[in-house]
Amino acid sequence: MRSYARRNFIAGLALVAAAAVAAPAAAAPLPAPAQAAGTWELIGKDVFTGEAEGSRSQGVTTDGTHWYFSSSNGLEITDMQYKTLLKSSPAIPSALANPSTLAYKGLNHIGDFDYADGKLYISLDTSTRDSVTGSRYDTPVFAVYNAADLGYTGQAAALNPPHGVQDIASWVAVDAARGLAYGMAYNNATEIAVYNLRDWSFNRYIPLSQTVDQAQGGKIHDGWMYFASNDAEKNISRANLTTGEVQELFDLKVPYPQEVEGLSFLDTPQGLTLNILNRELPDPNGPSNVTFYHYRLKAPGTPDIKGSPKVGGFVTADPGTWTPDARFGYQWLVNGKAVAGATGSRFHLLGKYLGDTVTVQVTGTWADGTSSTVESGPLTVATGSGTKG
Repeated sequence: MRSYARRNFIAGLALVAAAAVAAPAAAAPLPAPAQAAGTWELIGKDVFTGEAEGSRSQGVTTDGTHWYFSSSNGLEITDMQYKTLLKSSPAIPSALANPSTLAYKGLNHIGDFDYADGKLYISLDTSTRDSVTGSRYDTPVFAVYNAADLGYTGQAAALNPPHGVQDIASWVAVDAARGLAYGMAYNNATEIAVYNLRDWSFNRYIPLSQTVDQAQGGKIHDGWMYFASNDAEKNISRANLTTGEVQELFDLKVPYPQEVEGLSFLDTPQGLTLNILNRELPDPNGPSNVTFYHYRLKAPGTPDIKGSPKVGGFVTADPGTWTPDARFGYQWLVNGKAVAGATGSRFHLLGKYLGDTVTVQVTGTWADGTSSTVESGPLTVATGSGTKG
């Protein structure tokens, strides 16, 4: 289907660059210790061409058993192998597409969207220019659809945060458990807008530690908002929803014209994956495509020492849960110093260690050869069958 051009064209390919009383803006967040961003490894990609390219060009979300994709004015459900189960095009009903109290110019563009509890939460706006100001993307609306049949529920609201409405509906992310929804300005955003999910009224802003430019998708995981940005570096980044700390994770830059679009998380038996849509033109004289990149989080476990910490006994290193699976090496330490030859998973608490502090370092090595070393908490060797000597 035809895309609504937002900001630029590449060789003829239209690209998407990806009401309540306002509450006062939140105070700047207090500084917090940096949190490890983790390592994301590329584990594969799927390339959509032809009709699939057109229907999977904007946003993506999942309920764990289906993928949901959006185009500029379409929605699609597939199984996890991308077999189409249902399509809706145009997906914006006349009540929203035509001029109304929600959007005086009407609505013609779907951005990245989110799934929760059988519903799809969809960001809508319009590429139509204002006849006076010439502005576009200034009638932001969040709408609710049924995930089962892609039908509009009749629930929608115009966004009206205190810092303006220009281009703030490129994506929507929801935290249904907390009753919150999130959005953000497209250009050089300095804050995340938080809305009350029950009625889309403005809740507060979360100031960011650095700007996030041209985010075309946003999804929440474990207290962080993850962004897919179509900025110069094609950054994938995240922001802490408590502190506003921004961390850059990796980039999705390829050596030909592209546009980064939506993203979605998926838990798999092999670990958490981050899945990102990217519109690409590998051959300037050939067809474009949408590539769906899949990254897996490599996360070390939290080591622990099992067993009674008494002289004369043995303790065992538990490496914790590593994602994906890894092979392990060990180094035992006494009072912070490595014990020569103590490189097995078990350690003998000799009498000479009475009263000393014992820890273990676990080095996990993944299949790609990368590794991480983490250390357990300490234990103090207590009186047992032996004596200090």
